[in-house]
Amino acid sequence: MDEPSSPVPSTSASDAPAIDPAAIDSSEFDVTALPPLPELLDALTDQLAAWMPAQRWYARKGTGTPDVSVRGWAPLRVADDHLTVLVVLAAAVPGIDPEDAAARTLYQVPLVLRRPDESAGRREEGSEVGVLAVPGGPLRVDDATLDADGRAALIATLVSGDGALGPSLALASHRTVPDGPLPLGRAMRSRPLSGEQSNSSMIIETEGASPLILKLFRVLQHGQNPDVVLQGALTAAGSTRVAPLVGSATVRVGEVRTQSLLAQEFLPDVEDAWRTALRLALAGEDFTGPAQELGAAVAEVHRDLAAALGSFPAEAAPVAEMVEQMRGRLAEVAAEVPRVSAHRPTIEALYAAAAEVRWPPLQRIHGDLHLGQVLRAPERGWVLLDFEGEPLRPLAQRSRPDCPLRDVAGMLRSLDYVSGAVAHEHSRDAAAWTAASRSAFLAGYGAQSGQAPDPRVLAAFEADKAVYEALYEARNRPDWLPIPLAALERISAAAVEAGSAG
Repeated sequence: MDEPSSPVPSTSASDAPAIDPAAIDSSEFDVTALPPLPELLDALTDQLAAWMPAQRWYARKGTGTPDVSVRGWAPLRVADDHLTVLVVLAAAVPGIDPEDAAARTLYQVPLVLRRPDESAGRREEGSEVGVLAVPGGPLRVDDATLDADGRAALIATLVSGDGALGPSLALASHRTVPDGPLPLGRAMRSRPLSGEQSNSSMIIETEGASPLILKLFRVLQHGQNPDVVLQGALTAAGSTRVAPLVGSATVRVGEVRTQSLLAQEFLPDVEDAWRTALRLALAGEDFTGPAQELGAAVAEVHRDLAAALGSFPAEAAPVAEMVEQMRGRLAEVAAEVPRVSAHRPTIEALYAAAAEVRWPPLQRIHGDLHLGQVLRAPERGWVLLDFEGEPLRPLAQRSRPDCPLRDVAGMLRSLDYVSGAVAHEHSRDAAAWTAASRSAFLAGYGAQSGQAPDPRVLAAFEADKAVYEALYEARNRPDWLPIPLAALERISAAAVEAGSAG
């Protein structure tokens, strides 16, 4: 966007356009009395730069305060007491050229602007981004996903189908069923979904209609978001293993075009598999039956995705490319997490051995499967969520046909995390529980898919996942780092015993 000639300061109004403050009623919110929105947003960038690293969805934690610039914006709603605007920001690692595409990340940050004393009850704790000093009194800026008015503006883009348009940004909405209305009425209630997420999800409830979950994708990369593509394909196929997709929105900012939002049925009052497994492991209760059913459900999803989107023989070139990606990730993580480097020679040898054996056909997969991505729904059984793939992998990689054993390995790692969590938080040994549950999951998957995974390929994918986990834990939860490190120790020892490491 064009640079403003006289940006509004975030702490002083001395350089603002010459508007007589005495002529403005500070109790009113009048957009005609405010400085131009581009100036307001540019004046907010320092406060956004300080606020973003503390957010759960920020992808470059530990790299310092980013250099932030506005890449596009569009108003979603102009009301008599607030303004909701969808903003796309570029955040670059400090000290690196912000125009270097590899050094910057694009984020969706919808904001609500209003007077500080207005509608305090509409905001959730932690919503405040900052305060701008402008003529007529300060403006408070909040994260729209943590503000009831902001959430209403976001869902309205799908309900109305009107989208939004602004400088360097366009938003278009789409219905899963053409011309089919979203199941929303006038008496809408909304709340943010709690828990750790790489995106921002909101629950939308309307009397007489099924509740929805609205997901805002925080990080934007050019291309089709797998979460929309894969769940859309499974919804169209009539799969009961996903919550039906209702609608989505596409955003374009500059040369980047991708999905901005999705809405799908929300399953209330159900427990995810992580909580179920953790509770049973802590109590020493058996999980092998549900684990076997879960394995069968994952195989069923793989079957339906292959039928809808195709499958391809695992030829030498794509296999070599995936193994090279594993090696690259290992090298990167070993450089940042020194305790991973001790396992690097053995894991690299394991990767080399996996590259020499036959792989199952490649196809679209979940890509980031773990117990927290699965719900146990009455009359449906296991339902899978969040098909976006690993957030740290480039979108181009996550959108390609992949090996279904990546999903199998992800679930095995998650079951291993159950015993790790029990030991970490309760000082109890659940290793036998995890071993039995892992075996049952593999049995269920093999029975439904009709094939037993090659142990060398599966071990390579499990090691790759553990390496990814080590990086994540080192950046976000250092106390949990011993869990993936223990997995790497176990996988390395098994590889040595099997002879793959020499």
